[in-house]
Amino acid sequence: MKRLFKTLALSMAMMMSLSSYAMAKGSNVQIKVKGARKNVATANVVVNGYNLKSRYAPYVDGNRTFVPIRELTELMGADVQWDQGTKSVRIRLRNQDVKLKINSSVVYVNNKKMQMDKQSTPRLTQYVRQNGDYKTMVPLRFLSENLGFNVQWNNAARQASVSNGSVQAPQKRVNQNNKPAVPPKPQVKKPNTVPANKPSVAVQDKGSNQIEVPRRVEKPKNGKPTVVIDPGHGGKDSGAIGVDRSMEKTWALKTAQRVEGLLRQQGYQVIMTRTRDEYIQLAERARIANDANADIFLSIHFNSGGSEKPRGVEVLYASENNVSLKKQAGDQRRLANEVLKSVLKETGMSSRGIKNRPELAVLRLTKMNAALVEGGFMSNPDEMDIIKSDAYLDKLARGIVNGIVNFDQKYL
Repeated sequence: MKRLFKTLALSMAMMMSLSSYAMAKGSNVQIKVKGARKNVATANVVVNGYNLKSRYAPYVDGNRTFVPIRELTELMGADVQWDQGTKSVRIRLRNQDVKLKINSSVVYVNNKKMQMDKQSTPRLTQYVRQNGDYKTMVPLRFLSENLGFNVQWNNAARQASVSNGSVQAPQKRVNQNNKPAVPPKPQVKKPNTVPANKPSVAVQDKGSNQIEVPRRVEKPKNGKPTVVIDPGHGGKDSGAIGVDRSMEKTWALKTAQRVEGLLRQQGYQVIMTRTRDEYIQLAERARIANDANADIFLSIHFNSGGSEKPRGVEVLYASENNVSLKKQAGDQRRLANEVLKSVLKETGMSSRGIKNRPELAVLRLTKMNAALVEGGFMSNPDEMDIIKSDAYLDKLARGIVNGIVNFDQKYL
């Protein structure tokens, strides 16, 4: 009997050791796919040096790494169009166009029909411990490589590194057609001076074929901050498609126009990244704000989920602890908190809180206090009915403006 106890004790010790080793290698997550419960290993994903952060962890299933599509494509800088009715998604990046459908192995790459292996089929994943939320998950390698990225897998770290060699936001450049940045024989008496009564101008010589001329915006004489309002998506990028087939870009612009008007009434200088239905790249939106030396950047969006269940308003920010550009601006949670509180007070919508999302391009690449408002779920029939009413858009705009004003009065 003693020998039996010793054997059992030794076996239990070995099992605990193996368990500890497995935990050291990474954690697991419980999911449901097509109703089948699974316990799968999570994975780390890094895109062009930025960690993919999401409450819905990437995971490995059947030797395939699956990632939340929205978080991945935002890190890549791609445009995503989700169609709730057909459960399909379209991803566009530069000259690449990929169309996927949930639970279908058929995919179109630049309108060419292709077949994925069944293990890589895009899927709706239910996260058991995340309130049963559903998330659209796609195969990392297939999508990344068809968008022009390289993928490397580190099995020991259980980490996928995705890269296309891209750099951060492009700078404004003036091409001099390979001529010297400064003429060899200036035809002016004082070529390197600026009259004292003129606005400051900074010209940086970047070599023989380009110069940089940052665009400055004078502060209003009333001392009010400069605010950049960014209506999400636009043009070829429709954003989410609601259950009523309406497009996110439409409601984002309608809300932004209301916000602009209310801010101007209070004396703020307002810059819009777009004023009509046009496509503006994410890095360009950030450049507009940075070049204007703005104090506040506020992006307006509406949400979409993998099912009709998710609801509510949330505000996203990029922590200064994750994005070095933000350190001078200070605590990024303050603007997000003020906007969320005011929006909830005006609209009566349920709260999904504020969330740190440093991977989002418009938050990551802007230097100033920045936040992104998600004004409700277009995939939720009840909220879609609310979103498309003028009364709600008026309330949402007032809430955003009140949040900006409160932030200005408390912190600027």
